[in-house]
Amino acid sequence: MNKKLVIALFAAISMFSAAPASYAVEMHDASAHAAMLPLRQAAESIGAKVKWDNQQKRVTVEYDRHQWAVRPGEAQSEIDGDPFELSAAASYDDKAVLLVPVDDFNRALDVKIDWSAKGEPIIRPTDVKTKASRFVKLLESGQTAQARSMMSDDLKKALPESMLKATWQQLGAMFGTLTALKERSEEITAVHQNVRLLYQNGQGMHVSLELRFDADNKLNDMYIPYSMAADTYKSPSYYNPAKFTEQEVVVGTGKLALPGTLTIPVGEGPFPAVVLVQGSGPNDRDESMGGSKMFRDLAGGLANHGIAVLRYEKRTREHPFKSQHPKFSVRDETIDDAIAAIQVLKTKKQIDPKRLFVLGHSQGGMLVPRMIEQDQDKAIAGAMIMAGPAGSIEDVMAVQFKGMVDRAKQAGAPQETIAQLEAQAKQWDGVLALLNNPAYSAANLPPSFPMPNAYWWFDFRNYKGGEIAKSQSVPLFIAQGDNDVQVDKTHLDGWKSALAERKNVTYKLYQKLNHFFTPYDKPSTGEEYGIPANVPETVIEDLAKWVKETK
Repeated sequence: MNKKLVIALFAAISMFSAAPASYAVEMHDASAHAAMLPLRQAAESIGAKVKWDNQQKRVTVEYDRHQWAVRPGEAQSEIDGDPFELSAAASYDDKAVLLVPVDDFNRALDVKIDWSAKGEPIIRPTDVKTKASRFVKLLESGQTAQARSMMSDDLKKALPESMLKATWQQLGAMFGTLTALKERSEEITAVHQNVRLLYQNGQGMHVSLELRFDADNKLNDMYIPYSMAADTYKSPSYYNPAKFTEQEVVVGTGKLALPGTLTIPVGEGPFPAVVLVQGSGPNDRDESMGGSKMFRDLAGGLANHGIAVLRYEKRTREHPFKSQHPKFSVRDETIDDAIAAIQVLKTKKQIDPKRLFVLGHSQGGMLVPRMIEQDQDKAIAGAMIMAGPAGSIEDVMAVQFKGMVDRAKQAGAPQETIAQLEAQAKQWDGVLALLNNPAYSAANLPPSFPMPNAYWWFDFRNYKGGEIAKSQSVPLFIAQGDNDVQVDKTHLDGWKSALAERKNVTYKLYQKLNHFFTPYDKPSTGEEYGIPANVPETVIEDLAKWVKETK
């Protein structure tokens, strides 16, 4: 849960000229191609980096992992050192603008654009990768209104021009100028066409952006990962795709529907099934964190034991801007979608509708009692809580901040680093004072609150899952790692105390496992999250055994 707070604290403070008219035509149809277009202007308009090499007497265009070298007056060019023949020689017009054939431009850069009489690219509808880099280029050049014209109506409503400007300025303040587009990739889900753009800033650091396009090829939302942790994950030995099939599903309906993955064991079924519910922050369906993908491990591992698993993108990741509203709550963020996922399972013939379970991790775990409470159909046969705080989230964060300061001092960190951590802890003390002030509530928010989504915080304050669960009857399996720096092992005792009168709760403390239930021999600090690690098979065996025995 540190990740969410850190994000909130820092994110709250998200010779070549224009083509002459004689060489450009207005394009209204993809089949009407201009013969030539201005190389520099066209390339830069979609985010490419263009340079003149005076020694080689050539223009180089860098875009999406490739370098295209063009020499004026020649038809022979090169892409990454390999020959690339142009259909006509690159040539200057009477204003010293270097022109190349539009079809060759598209082939060389793997784009689909035409060129307008206004000196602008017209990107063909299905080329969302190029639309994405064009959108970023417009923001970089301050053309916010033109960038918004690429958005869906829903995103325009959620992201007015002033907010879009502020978001881009915030990104610039955090990461600096994006100097080069290093890679474009596309992923199609049941909800969106996602384009991932990987940029390099002036300091050589990589910055990733995810732009989401709808069925009409309009920009429908965008995800800015403020955490730059590299993905170092490696599949565990027990992850065997021969033992299961996976299908893309949609969780929920309407404008905030979510893409998900349903993992189904090989065989006839019907199988028991588990819905996986993420912790705090805009998590993906695998709950990826550096070297771990806890939910991917669980899905593959449980499938080995004949248990189906449904995991899905969290609402705040799939619809970061569209999902926000003044009264955004944990029900919006987590609970509604978990219940919707249960409904998806009930429609699948391979799934046993009487054997449906939920597994919540971290914040998702502490909210399990709320999910059971909201399950009007009584479809949840059992639930698993992994590293779920027993106390309120605001108190957990207070402990986390104090722990960061203490660990920094013990490690002999520079005084400047310690001072920054102490300042953050002091700031959280101020937040805590407001949350504990009985004069304020979700219905009466303080006039100034130093965190985003004030309603969320006041709606969620003082929440203790055990107080709800003590009067429930759905069987529970509550697990905790004893090397968890974010939710320490005392929380397991908190659940035991709250649920002391209940007889159908199983508790398990795992030695040396951290917050993501991966092993680590040294005391966890969170820094180990970057090391490739997996959920041990023994944990999966315990979960599978409990699911099969729970009636």
